Amino acid sequence: MHVRIQSPALLVLRLSVTDAAGTHRRSWSMPAAPSGSPAWQLPTVAAHLIRLHRRQAAPTVDGFAAHLAELSGAPIPFPQALYDYDPLHDGRVSCLIDLHTEPAQGNERWPRCSLMVLEQETGRCAWSRITRRHGAYAVIAHTHTEVAAEAQRLSDRRRSDPSGRTAALCELAEEVRVWAQRMHQQVKAEQTLIRAGQERDHPQTQPQTRRSKRVVLA
Repeated sequence: MHVRIQSPALLVLRLSVTDAAGTHRRSWSMPAAPSGSPAWQLPTVAAHLIRLHRRQAAPTVDGFAAHLAELSGAPIPFPQALYDYDPLHDGRVSCLIDLHTEPAQGNERWPRCSLMVLEQETGRCAWSRITRRHGAYAVIAHTHTEVAAEAQRLSDRRRSDPSGRTAALCELAEEVRVWAQRMHQQVKAEQTLIRAGQERDHPQTQPQTRRSKRVVLA
């Protein structure tokens, strides 16, 4: 008799940084259950981008590793184990969060970044979904959307399952939602100010209507 050992599904968080020295990449993993989903893991990505913005620091792999290490005792588990495989060819991976960053250029105050989130069932003939976002504003907005949806889902679940565990998860999700909403509102306000400044510095000229001469037929 053959015994088949089932490996747990994994969440993989991969960071790539491209700078003058080339591209540096590192990955971390954790069990997908119970917190290995975009709603619970994207906030740490958004928080890292916000920290880089506030400090006007260039992104580095070591900096993100230190950021994860600081979260090792947080109520929400975050990936801490190094992952040395290719997540796109690993049947255990049910969620891949792939963030690519580059230093800000010129007058830019945010690091350049692009995000890909792959969600899929493990095993053969499974479904998959890919979400892509470009730029820190879009990543933070998407984080808020995912967190808000998870908070609503847990709130609905709490009505039918008022257990202590569900209540604790619901309260934790609400705390994260409030934070994500505040960050989203701040970057929206920043976007508005930037656009207003651009319009002030480079006003668009209104096209003039050309009047045609009236032709009088005798």
